Amino acid sequence: MGADAKTPKVAIITGGLRGIGLATGELLRAAGWRVVLADRDAPDAHDHEGFDCRQFDVTDTASVDRLVASVLASYGHIDGLVNAAGFNKHQRVEELEDDTWQRLLDVHLGGAIRLCRAAAVPLRQSGGAVVNFSSINSRVGRPRRAPYAAAKAGIEAFTRTLAVEWAPHVRVNAVVPGIVKTRMVQQNIADGLVQIDSLVGFIPLKRMAEPEELAAVVEFLLSSKSSYITGQSIVVDGGATSNGDW
Repeated sequence: MGADAKTPKVAIITGGLRGIGLATGELLRAAGWRVVLADRDAPDAHDHEGFDCRQFDVTDTASVDRLVASVLASYGHIDGLVNAAGFNKHQRVEELEDDTWQRLLDVHLGGAIRLCRAAAVPLRQSGGAVVNFSSINSRVGRPRRAPYAAAKAGIEAFTRTLAVEWAPHVRVNAVVPGIVKTRMVQQNIADGLVQIDSLVGFIPLKRMAEPEELAAVVEFLLSSKSSYITGQSIVVDGGATSNGDW
């Protein structure tokens, strides 16, 4: 059964070793959660000290099932699931290799589905909550991001459907980030794939988001403060997708 008032809640965060995933883990840990950072990479002894870090492959059903089973064996319950694992590769559609778009869809959308499927029973038992990650790329047309955008749009549709299927026992929502100061974005800038001026130029708040600002929204959606919110996709983009002043 789920945690009682005196038992710390347990969250699994995929893609948890860096960026928004790690920021979310740090915020949840500070709030008293037991946090499992699940990632395909090995943890760093310094950056991830004090976390329960576990390696797995989000595209492999057996690996996902083992992850969930191992967390249950360690803690006895799962109260929160954050699907933050992902990557991107910038290519125009005519340049796409099959492996590129298939892997983008499999990591983002397939990964979220696998994790939710594997954790369905313990989340129902705990009355837990799920937060999936979309992107504003699912809502605006940005070149060289077609499979990524399609995967993220699929995550929002999946979120709505699962929220209805799992109600009233489990709440399921999505966060839709804009441009966030993550390692991936900073690497794209360094590689010349995007220009910093073009990134922030259409954002009314005139800056990128910090990972901690996204983490705060995730914490809210996992908490009882959002007890009447389910099936929603919360846009956190500094006003970018609302901006018609161009």
